[in-house]
Amino acid sequence: MAQQRKKSAPRKGTTGRAKTRRKKSAFLNAVLKGLIFLLIAFILAAGGYFFGYQKGKQEHRGALLTERQHTAELQKALKKAKARTASHEYEKAPPKPVVRAEKVEPDAGAKPMMAIIFDDVSFAHDVRNIKALKLPVTMSFLPPSKRHPDSAALAAKQSYYMVHLPMEAVSFSAEEPLTLHVGDDEAVIEERIRQIKNLFPKVAFVNNHTGSKFTADRDAMEKLLYALDREGITFVDSRTTGKTAVPALMKTLHRPYISRDVFLDHDPDVESVKKQVRRAVKIAKKYGSVVVIGHPHKQTLQGLAESKDVLESVKLVRIDTLAAYENHE
Repeated sequence: MAQQRKKSAPRKGTTGRAKTRRKKSAFLNAVLKGLIFLLIAFILAAGGYFFGYQKGKQEHRGALLTERQHTAELQKALKKAKARTASHEYEKAPPKPVVRAEKVEPDAGAKPMMAIIFDDVSFAHDVRNIKALKLPVTMSFLPPSKRHPDSAALAAKQSYYMVHLPMEAVSFSAEEPLTLHVGDDEAVIEERIRQIKNLFPKVAFVNNHTGSKFTADRDAMEKLLYALDREGITFVDSRTTGKTAVPALMKTLHRPYISRDVFLDHDPDVESVKKQVRRAVKIAKKYGSVVVIGHPHKQTLQGLAESKDVLESVKLVRIDTLAAYENHE
């Protein structure tokens, strides 16, 4: 039995070879697993790169498409702006100026004051064209939107500006984003005015863009005036409706009422613009001051450029200077 057990016991050398084979097998398995892992990692990395590249390519295409769309939209807006007149601001016809008590000029040698406001300023070419007139006028910028995203940045470069605040009209198809409506509560109006102040930190005066419905609503205007007061902003009535509630409200609040007297470009014709300039000068001479509103269109700019001799009989001032004069009076 002892001999039999001895024969069946494995040899020492045989055991060593078996261990070596197991080690080699384990090593090969480890190498194989490593290679498989590296292969999988490579496939994943290549796939990620490919899909990432495709996604990046699509995003790049999307960005180019968005840029093209924006450019096309901008060109469309510019074409529309060239064709537009002040008629988009009011209903049917521009309301007449407020009848004021005739003023007596305190200094016989002093010229009457005229403040010219350019509404709808939105693009860099608007600013360049207005400045090319070399006249002391006030630019009123529309708040930024998708159609004119750079208006606030353009205003920031100016020493002085106004904001042309979009307000609800009786009927107007091309309403600006975030237009104030008569149904807006105090919180909505206050938040919008805070946004305007953040976008235009130097703003001290606003006038209404359209707004024939909003300015005719006393409650809505009262909410707006209180919101503007909190930010130290004065409201100038563009008088886009003869039914405006602002004069009576200002009288109740014991505040001076500042409003537009003349639209320069309700008729898109250079001669008509020049006629409106002469009309504005007559009003200024009669009352001591006049507020004029125009738009940065070719006919308006040309009409003003050709009216410089007529404008010599008045003192062109910014709206804040005229407002201080009105307050003093």
